[in-house]
Amino acid sequence: MPRVGAARVAIGIVVLTTLISPLRRELFAGDETKYSQVVREMRAGAFFLPTLEGSPFTHKPPLHFWIVDLLTYPFGVYSIWPFVIPSLVAFALLLWLLWKIEGPTAAFVAGTSLMLWGSAQTARMDVEFTALLVYAGWMLQRAFDGERTLVRAGVATGAAALIKGPMAPVIILCLFGFETLRRRGVVRASGARSGGGAPETRTTPRHHYVLAIIAMIGIPLAWLAAAVAVGGREFFREVFFKQTVGRAVGSWVHQSPPWFYVARAPMTLLPWFFLLIVAIVAVYKRNDERAKFYVSWIAAVIVPYSLLSSKLDVYMMAMAPPAALAIARLLQSDDAFSRYGKFANAFMAVIFLTIGVAGFFVKRPEIALYSLQPLLAILSIFSLIALVIALRSTLVASTIAVGFVAVAALTYAAIALVPTANELASTKPLVRALAQQNVPAEEIALYVTPHVWVRGMPLALSRVNYVDAEELHVIAPPRVIVARRKDADRVKDVLARYQRVGELQMIGKWFDVYRR
Repeated sequence: MPRVGAARVAIGIVVLTTLISPLRRELFAGDETKYSQVVREMRAGAFFLPTLEGSPFTHKPPLHFWIVDLLTYPFGVYSIWPFVIPSLVAFALLLWLLWKIEGPTAAFVAGTSLMLWGSAQTARMDVEFTALLVYAGWMLQRAFDGERTLVRAGVATGAAALIKGPMAPVIILCLFGFETLRRRGVVRASGARSGGGAPETRTTPRHHYVLAIIAMIGIPLAWLAAAVAVGGREFFREVFFKQTVGRAVGSWVHQSPPWFYVARAPMTLLPWFFLLIVAIVAVYKRNDERAKFYVSWIAAVIVPYSLLSSKLDVYMMAMAPPAALAIARLLQSDDAFSRYGKFANAFMAVIFLTIGVAGFFVKRPEIALYSLQPLLAILSIFSLIALVIALRSTLVASTIAVGFVAVAALTYAAIALVPTANELASTKPLVRALAQQNVPAEEIALYVTPHVWVRGMPLALSRVNYVDAEELHVIAPPRVIVARRKDADRVKDVLARYQRVGELQMIGKWFDVYRR
């Protein structure tokens, strides 16, 4: 194991790198700018029941938005910090929890898992959700070991459900079920070998189970019941039938197969997929009972999500912490599996090195346009260093070296390429185009466009109108319409009365500006 001081330095560097991109970047078009609109409407009076364009926002529960909304008071609505501070703080707390559970290597592996590291710098709620699940999983593990921590697991799960929805209790209940079945098998096998009863263990009082279930279900249900009273029957139907039952039932006809997440695991667990395979094999070869809990935890994430219709890579973020814990167990012993682990790290370093070197031979204009050569050079140099360390040093040293490869390259990207990313992925082009029209925001209609948000944006632009095709046909004709080009045919009779005066590109899509 590395010395604690060296581990603190390595983890500290990882945490500090997550602060670089928020210093300069905008919110990116899509979920981030949509969440900014939700927060703007909360500031206008929709705090308890968040809305989007005046309708109740049912896609996510409100806890994350409450936190962001409160942070806008000291920082302002058009500062990046209210939106990213929840993820940054959750990331630091997550690493602290993993350090408490299995030591510094678990924190380092999770911190350099690219999905977690990248999400820590976003306005999304996934890292908060993951951190609460880690606390709940840890408390559940301690409850299985006889400590009276089950209620704390229930409270954390209920809070996670109020962050991102019902998958929190589903994951924790699956973990409880998988681990209960596994431990019963261990007890039966132990009793058969000893020729008698099972070994005596401490048990959790029954009323703790009741209290844990009440907390798990009661925390989100308390808000939901009040929200239904405010939002009415339509709100209930939207939440229950579309956002909950609809996703589960739709899984049977979804085009993605049940093995979707397994097939994509090498990407979602980058750069630790190959080392995790070695760690899982070691768990059972070593008969490591503590580490078997982490394997059950991984399964508790993959299995239920694989049955849902909505399959997104980001859902597997909840799998990264138990994967890091299993890898940390691998790193704690020096045996034959340490050699296999070094081979896994060396293979990952070779993959990174191949990508870095191959990038120099790709004849595409964007390689020069976006100054990617330094990024490729950093990726290649750090990969080569990691490969040498993996072949000549310890498993822990090779793990630290591999962890820094992609983080180093992406840190350069955060320093050098953020201005380019802002032009490609934020709403800066749209805000610039609207400002050029020099008309009141109330006379602008945006049709199938992202919600506008940039640092220091004129407050008046927050009053633009977001319209669908039906609304565009019935409202008083606005002076300016911005429409996504691929959807313009749906409102071509309206646009026929306008002159096309400009175009812009955002997130790889073209939009046209029309003026009356």
